[in-house]
Amino acid sequence: MAVKLHFTKDGFDVFKNRGNVKGTREAFNARNDRYMFDKLARKFPVDKDMIQFFVANFAYGNDAAIYSYEEAETNLLEWNRRKQSITKIFSDDCGKILMDAYKNKHKEDAIFNLTNKSYSSILKLFLGGQISLETVRILDDLKPMVETWKNNTSMVLLWENELRRIEKSKGFVKYDSDKVSKVFNDFMQEVKEL
Repeated sequence: MAVKLHFTKDGFDVFKNRGNVKGTREAFNARNDRYMFDKLARKFPVDKDMIQFFVANFAYGNDAAIYSYEEAETNLLEWNRRKQSITKIFSDDCGKILMDAYKNKHKEDAIFNLTNKSYSSILKLFLGGQISLETVRILDDLKPMVETWKNNTSMVLLWENELRRIEKSKGFVKYDSDKVSKVFNDFMQEVKEL
């Protein structure tokens, strides 16, 4: 419940609330779908693994993880794969952003920010599935941009759920800051040379 609230409600932060939510055993037992949770509990006997299962699915936009189990398993595998090679994925995605910038003759402002003509390159590449959620999350950690995107009314109307997923993934996307900072500094050097 806490992970779902975290990814679906702006006012709830699982890290601040330490996962505490109100609920009763009776309410859980009254659910028609509780057998699916029992099945998941057998598959993931360690709480941390079950939390990762739900995080992977909510982060990748599958709000019905227990009802579309095949997709949920695929999301978990992808989440774990990306966690293991986060620096490489970030580096590859930065390369894709640079290639897009060279191709479209974008400068730094068009890469990171909304302009009066267009969405940022990073947002377009993310929405097009060309760069990962993890990359956007890391970029936002190092050069905040999502908050600015959220101040644009049309952006919020069209992409509210995607912006929330990027923002709410903050505490779950883990990376080696020294390795990522080196990649980011090299990336920013090339961006400044555009």
